[in-house]
Amino acid sequence: MVLARVVLRVMATEKHPAYAGRTLYIVRAVRPDGTETGEEWIAVDAVGSGPGDTVVCGGAPGVAQEVFGLGRAPIRTLIVAIVDRIECKG
Repeated sequence: MVLARVVLRVMATEKHPAYAGRTLYIVRAVRPDGTETGEEWIAVDAVGSGPGDTVVCGGAPGVAQEVFGLGRAPIRTLIVAIVDRIECKG
């Protein structure tokens, strides 16, 4: 699991059938204090997030197939939670 910020929605005129009806975003990894690491990737939204949201991203093999009820799908990363707040102790 990785903490990230949703940066931008990805638009495409054609995409793989596994992405049909799903929202894709560019997300940027962040540290718990909110500073960005610079690493970016594309993630498929599974929870209704949007640009500016801090989210949890993950994607073990087979997770996308289970979440979306798909066969084989070229989905590497899912947005699986929207973060309300972060509390760090110590």
